[in-house]
Amino acid sequence: NFKTMRKIEIAEYIVSNTTLSRSQAIAATDCVVEAISKSLINGESLFIRGFATIKAVTSAPKKARNINKGTVVTIPAQNTAKLVLSKELKELMNLKK
Repeated sequence: NFKTMRKIEIAEYIVSNTTLSRSQAIAATDCVVEAISKSLINGESLFIRGFATIKAVTSAPKKARNINKGTVVTIPAQNTAKLVLSKELKELMNLKK
């Protein structure tokens, strides 16, 4: 089962589980997303205890075939992120079964 959770849904979860107002929860959610984004843009990795490590990584350039034209193209190196779940979260996910 795949469920997409939007930032507003995270904010609503915060509202229902804290004493923050809706606007405060939205601001807090936006702030967290901004902090994570800025760290990754700066090439820094994040460690969120009990959740995951989000690593800023650079993929190597790759060769690929264009099957329509039969030519080889080079895909340049790209900056991306890798999510590595914490041991605690993995264990909790496996208890769910």
